[in-house]
Formats: sequence, C-alpha cells, structure tokens
Amino acid sequence: MRNLDIESWALARAHHIVLNEGLNLAKAAQDLDRKRSRSLVYELRSVITAAILEAHASSDKPEPVPQS
Repeated sequence: MRNLDIESWALARAHHIVLNEGLNLAKAAQDLDRKRSRSLVYELRSVITAAILEAHASSDKPEPVPQS
C-alpha cells in the first residue's frame, strides 16, 4: 500500500472500530456492566490486533511497477 492508501485505510478502519466496538464498550461502562465491559475490552483488543495484522500483511506486498 502506498502511504496515502494506508492512511485512508487506517482512518476508515479506526472510524469503524470506534463507532462499533468503542461505542458498545462506552455503553457497557455507562451501565456499570463489568462482565460485558470485560468481554468488550477483549473484543476491541481482537479487532485492533486484526487491523494491525492486516495492515502489516498489506505492507509486505511489493508495489506494482507502473507500465510505461
């Protein structure tokens, strides 16, 4: 991925993570639901880890050489 592509992807992915897992975690914390909060922390960690691994895997691929 080029820098601009990875930045756009990262922003979109972070936005998605915050809207979904982050909002769920905030609601559980607001309700003082410790069991659900703990579960959602592990889910959030898993989603972030998957995003990092996906970004790393994409950055390992060689850039295509433009044909003239």
